[in-house]
Amino acid sequence: MYLIAFNLKSQSITERVDGKILKSGSNFFNTNLKDKESSTGDYINFYQKYISEIRGQECPMYPSCSNFGLKSFKETSFVEAFLLVSDRLLRCGHDQRNYSLTLRANGFKNLDYPHYDNPPNELYYKGNQYFYSYADTAKDAESAIKLIKSLINEGLFHEALLEINRSKYRQQIISPELFINELICLRALGEFEKAIYAFEMKCPKHLKADPEILYELSLNYSSLANYDKALQIINKAAENTTDKYLKVKLHSAEARFYARQYQWEESAMALNKLKDLPVAQKILDDKLSLLKSSLPLKTKKPEIAALISIVPGAGYAYSGHKQTAVSAFIINGLLTYATYSNIKNKNYGMSMLTGVFNLSFYIGNIYGASKSAKRFNEQQRKNLSDKLIYNL
Repeated sequence: MYLIAFNLKSQSITERVDGKILKSGSNFFNTNLKDKESSTGDYINFYQKYISEIRGQECPMYPSCSNFGLKSFKETSFVEAFLLVSDRLLRCGHDQRNYSLTLRANGFKNLDYPHYDNPPNELYYKGNQYFYSYADTAKDAESAIKLIKSLINEGLFHEALLEINRSKYRQQIISPELFINELICLRALGEFEKAIYAFEMKCPKHLKADPEILYELSLNYSSLANYDKALQIINKAAENTTDKYLKVKLHSAEARFYARQYQWEESAMALNKLKDLPVAQKILDDKLSLLKSSLPLKTKKPEIAALISIVPGAGYAYSGHKQTAVSAFIINGLLTYATYSNIKNKNYGMSMLTGVFNLSFYIGNIYGASKSAKRFNEQQRKNLSDKLIYNL
């Protein structure tokens, strides 16, 4: 079951699928054009209101082509927006392996923002995530701790936080186990800033060097894509422990954080730290072998993609967008023929209209091919990062 809760005052959105929170925070995409009125916006809004719903199908991209257009015309010049939208229309629904996925209320979409803007990290689909309670080696002294762990393992993180707060109030003391489970709950709920605030302001001083607490703290920083801070915390935690099994967690996380920044050599160095630790040697060998066989990555040069796009679609084909290449070739060919036919028949008004569209799609094909080369390179890096992180 899919639920959306919307807070009118803060314009915040929380999405759930079968009780699992997908996103919590500010509305990711806002197409309000009140601060920049334009006739283009009026046309797109008319399309969205009266035409879009009767087409019988939904745009496979996120944001949709119409929202992409609204955003582009609002935030860039008319000419650049026109080229961006022309490129998007050529690419829409094609070559889906070149895009990351995002999970929306109406299903999976290909994530594609205008090149000048980066999608929020929360929009990227990361697959199912499972969170489990932390338990130390000592037996539970209280039934409250057992209840908290049970709630976390059942995915009832709000309820677990209530029990954690009750337990802290009753005991007037915060145990390492209790605080670690609080950080786990906040991370599971997407409350990364609250977890960091809890550590900075509420964590007792004698626990701030605890390596298990530092490990959980680093995961919250990494969820905010602050990998430099996460790595700093991981290194501090590794200095504070001699436990081999904990070092496995710490150095595995270190390798993941470097991989997310595409720092392959540093990630390999972190993996090599695991060689003398109790880890699955086959997984470790596979990851190191993956790095060795994949590097250097095969990349495409944007300037070459733009240059060969003099032939419509050639740059897209070079950049690994083969279906888009066919689309660009056909659309530009048809518009060229339509313009020629109109001129031949002395229908100059229509020839001007088709000529403008032909020019926009032709230049958009050159402009878009260059961006597609960059998209291809980014996707290559992301794919390697995902493969390296999987099962680590």
